[in-house]
Amino acid sequence: MAVLLALASLLALPWLAANIVRGAIERDSAKDRAAYAAGSSPWHWHLRDSGDVVAGRAFGGGQLDALSNGLQVRATDGTPFEIGLPLRRQADLRALTTLRLDAGASARGHYGLDVRQTLQAPVVHADLGDLAPDSLSRAVRLDRMKWLDAAGHVVNAPVRAAMLRLTATLPAGQTLTLREASLVPPPAWLPPTPLVLPGGLTAEGLLDWRDARLITSPTETFGHAQAQPPPPAWQPWATPLLYLLLLLIVPATRAAMKPTTETAAPSARAGAVDALLVIVGPLWFIAGLGLSPRPGAPGIAMFLLGLAYALVLAIRRRLPRWHWLGAWRNAGWPLLALPVTIAIVAVAGHAPVWPTAGRALLYIGWAFVQQWLILAVVAALVARVLPRPMAVLIAAVAFALLHTPNGLLMQLCFVAELGWAWWYLHRRALFPVALAHALSALLLQACLTGGILRSLEVSARFLG
Repeated sequence: MAVLLALASLLALPWLAANIVRGAIERDSAKDRAAYAAGSSPWHWHLRDSGDVVAGRAFGGGQLDALSNGLQVRATDGTPFEIGLPLRRQADLRALTTLRLDAGASARGHYGLDVRQTLQAPVVHADLGDLAPDSLSRAVRLDRMKWLDAAGHVVNAPVRAAMLRLTATLPAGQTLTLREASLVPPPAWLPPTPLVLPGGLTAEGLLDWRDARLITSPTETFGHAQAQPPPPAWQPWATPLLYLLLLLIVPATRAAMKPTTETAAPSARAGAVDALLVIVGPLWFIAGLGLSPRPGAPGIAMFLLGLAYALVLAIRRRLPRWHWLGAWRNAGWPLLALPVTIAIVAVAGHAPVWPTAGRALLYIGWAFVQQWLILAVVAALVARVLPRPMAVLIAAVAFALLHTPNGLLMQLCFVAELGWAWWYLHRRALFPVALAHALSALLLQACLTGGILRSLEVSARFLG
């Protein structure tokens, strides 16, 4: 039975990933259409902290500071500085002809715009001239500006923007405050008719298909979903609060029960409940697409609550015993994942592009956290009440779901965790599994991403 369920799970994972990605693309498109209908566009920046601009800083002679009502750039020495507006994808300046600025300054300054049509293209510049402090909030018609190349020659107005920067020159010590910016279409413009996403594609295939259309037409949208109104401020916190109540009430209720022979014996069932309570938070955060470039506080709370509950179980010695290494004769078995990974890379990979040291350390640390959570907590607790093959299967499914909606990566993780969980439940040693996980991830990142494996990103980060 466990073998049949494992095969069914392996086949179901890419189907699940594709449906999650399809829904996410259609919801994003619905938001885009709502922005166009409101006279705005997806290229809209609410500037409140350093994460709202490229590189989180001003380029050149400016110092960036966050204010309650915007971003302030202080001129450090009177030389020009630049603020980059992040572009998740290229902007079509034939459709989005106007740049709206909501800004102010403490003194008169000289302003301009720099644009690259692709990230490799040369910069073209448009001069906005000398502007008074109270005349910065304006609508700039980009198609009517005089654009110059680096040599000062007049060139055609750019039709795309892969880089967009506001340039400014202010006297030393004076400030520019940026509150909002947006690229907007003219009033008579209508967005293209939405395209229907094709059926039968994997999660990776859907994203590749979407990206190919957006290269041709950046204002394209997909599907016919309707944008939902923003929820009340309290609503995103309802699930974390309910989760917190469960984490408090379940142990308290268990402790309040008198230890009779009927209530003391089923501690194994209590362990299975604890395993479910632990994993719900992280899965809700990741599989629910909460891990975005700027994750929301409710999603982070869900993840941390689950992790905190697992730590409480460990501190109270409610987890089955485990150790780091175990017998050295058996410690090499989890590392068999490495030759398998090398074989996959040899067949379908590319020349290695190694991640930075910081990124590599992040992979290693996250690998240890995941394996402790999945094996030392979830699998070990479930194995108290279910047969070992079912505990292995549940651990593998949970591990795969922590990589939603990266379909191929979910399948790779599922297969790997079947072996790792089986070995762990026999040996109860964590370090060999975590090491095999970390090294395999580094090899995949260096030699397979950008090819058959789109990336190692998960949750909403995978959609970019």
